[in-house]
Amino acid sequence: MKTHVLDYALRVTRELGLSGESSCVDRDKPLRVYIAVEGSLPSHPGCLVALLWTERHGWAMAVEEPGGADLTVVAHLGGPVEPPPHVVARWARGLLTQRSRSATVNPPAHSGHVA
Repeated sequence: MKTHVLDYALRVTRELGLSGESSCVDRDKPLRVYIAVEGSLPSHPGCLVALLWTERHGWAMAVEEPGGADLTVVAHLGGPVEPPPHVVARWARGLLTQRSRSATVNPPAHSGHVA
């Protein structure tokens, strides 16, 4: 399962056109992925952006205030826990440009940073 998650995270990272240098997989249960995303959300200017994934809740978009350590989930993809990488990338790009409407209003809880 862990190898599968590493491969899946790498495919999502590549679909987003990222190098993966600022991403990590937490192999403890539940499995979690953190991917730093380039750009900022129009609704949260100046905040760092990250994609978070857990084997229980799937993908979420989170922001971090400059100099902060806590992530705040602002959107959840919904649907299957492991959607195809191109679906995740399209959703993330939509949020970065405010075109996505596929985020849930009350996203499931994701625990902060994945280390």
